[in-house]
Amino acid sequence: MTNEYVELSEIKVSVQQVKNCAFSQWYSKFAGHTPQAKVIKPVPGGFLEYLEQDGIKLPNDSQFGKSSYYAEIGNNEDNEYSDWEASSDEEHPQGQDVVQLFPELHKELKDIFREMGSLTPKLTWSSPKDATWILANNTLKCTEVNDMYLLLKASNYITHDLDRALAECFDKNSALEQDGPLQHELVLRKWFDLNPALEFRVFVKDSAIIGVSQRDLNYYDYLELLTETFKDLLDEFVEDIVLPRFPDSSFVCDVYIPRPFEKVWLIDFNPFARKTDSLLFSWNELATIDPYKLESDYELRLVQENNVARFASKEHSENQVPKEVADAITNPKAIQELAEKWGELLNMQKAGDSSDDEPGEQNNSL
Repeated sequence: MTNEYVELSEIKVSVQQVKNCAFSQWYSKFAGHTPQAKVIKPVPGGFLEYLEQDGIKLPNDSQFGKSSYYAEIGNNEDNEYSDWEASSDEEHPQGQDVVQLFPELHKELKDIFREMGSLTPKLTWSSPKDATWILANNTLKCTEVNDMYLLLKASNYITHDLDRALAECFDKNSALEQDGPLQHELVLRKWFDLNPALEFRVFVKDSAIIGVSQRDLNYYDYLELLTETFKDLLDEFVEDIVLPRFPDSSFVCDVYIPRPFEKVWLIDFNPFARKTDSLLFSWNELATIDPYKLESDYELRLVQENNVARFASKEHSENQVPKEVADAITNPKAIQELAEKWGELLNMQKAGDSSDDEPGEQNNSL
């Protein structure tokens, strides 16, 4: 008896193809077809150092004066802890130390928030959508610079951009030798509240659409009736707008088609590579599609029924922290309780260190 297996189809991606998907490389080419944004490039080394530091320290100011993260806790009927002092005076200088790593950028960011209002950030390729749990609004909407810093610091996607953006590129070593280290950019896009049901991911191979997937993997019963409308709009958009302006013939683009379904908005580009989420397709399936031999038109895939299991497991939950930590961000009572529990654990650890450990040994049980 032989073991049957299917070999994964190879998908080669170059450094240049990844670089072509960086926001600054395509944003100006699609003016009028993508939301307004500000691009800061290159990002100062001090800011990149800040993003890669362990822990989260926030500056003690904002574009509206004192940051809401450092607002005094007033005494009211819901708050019995106004006399609790959690060493806030000691933490404020730490926030100021953070700003010293990138003072000019910090000032520029405050000015941008003052000018544009609420914004959503991304770094070079990725937005920190896996970290929305850390903001009180559970979205990417940032109303001050500390919201943005908090999102970027809590995101694994941002860490990927910093450390592993070129990991799958076959020519990574030669490209880095020739061009040097990557120059990262910080993108601030005007916030708008989009309907996730109307976001789609378009897979283009050799200048032809080979598949389209719904991005939000929840069931929306009205989408199927609009399939042909969406495909007509996407065909025209990719052929007339995207292909003449984007340098690669194979890529993945994210789009938004709001009511009344007359215009396609470009949201982002991603490389045609396994590192890009294939959503309702598989990458082996996409890799083996020959756009010149499609027996019929490409498929626009939609979620066909409610998936109860999906609601039991929230998206990006693998990147989240215990509920107590998330609650502590906005709840003064939870902050105190969390601090008290943490203090108790530290005291227990110290007691264990003094009674159980041999000289020179460290207790790693906590």
